[in-house]
Parts: sequence; structure tokens; C-alpha cells
Amino acid sequence: MTEAGAVRCELPPRLDRAEQLGQFDGQRVRLVGTYLSVPSLKRMPRPGRPPEYVDLGEVVIQIDGSASDYDPAAGDMPARIGLGSEARSSEEIVRLNDRRVAVEGRIVLCPEAASTHRCALRRPGPVLQDPTGLRLEE
Repeated sequence: MTEAGAVRCELPPRLDRAEQLGQFDGQRVRLVGTYLSVPSLKRMPRPGRPPEYVDLGEVVIQIDGSASDYDPAAGDMPARIGLGSEARSSEEIVRLNDRRVAVEGRIVLCPEAASTHRCALRRPGPVLQDPTGLRLEE
């Protein structure tokens, strides 16, 4: 086998459509999609005033297709995968927001909710754990 052939065999599978996610749950993949910052509401706005948002470093990668392709309860929401569990730097967000990127990591479609309290929680969405090699996709 040639050197180029060996490198091709070692690359994780490329995922860029929602219907591909189910077959690779728990595996290392190369996710390709649009890098999007997720703004958080700074505080509840007063009546008649616009809401204020703040960037806390939460980022998702949006891929082609609907979230219902891997989660029937999601409805017709866009397919979005969280980029790790750590906050991303503001410099990275400014440089990559709304741009097509590629990143490697382990895709987890149903991460466990991290709470010890017995209360209603928003079910966590899919996440790309241990992301590495984040770069612009040509």
C-alpha cells in the first residue's frame, strides 16, 4: 500500500449530513459544517426593550439536514452538534463564525445530563467530544 493510501485509511469518516450521524454514534469522525456561535440572553428584557445577548463561548456546527434524522422528537430543527464542552475563545469565534469548517472528534448523539438534582432539565443535544484539528474547509 502506498503512503497516500495508508493516510486515507487512517482518516476518520467525513460527516456532513444529518442522516449519517446515527451510524457513527460514539465513534471518531471528521465533522464538516457551518461554525455558529450560540448567543445567550444577558438578562430578561424590560417590556418594550429589545433583548440583550452575550457570547459565552458556546458553539455548534450546523450540518445539512434536519435534527429529526437522528432524533425523531426534535421536529424540523436544523441539525446542530455542540463543539465540545469547553467555552471557545472569542478570537476563534470572530475568525470562524458563519464559515464552513472541518473538525475531528467523537460524536455523541445522546450525552448524559450533568445534574444531581431531580428537576426538569433540557435534554442535551448531540456533541462532538474532544474536538481537534479545527480548520476552515476549502
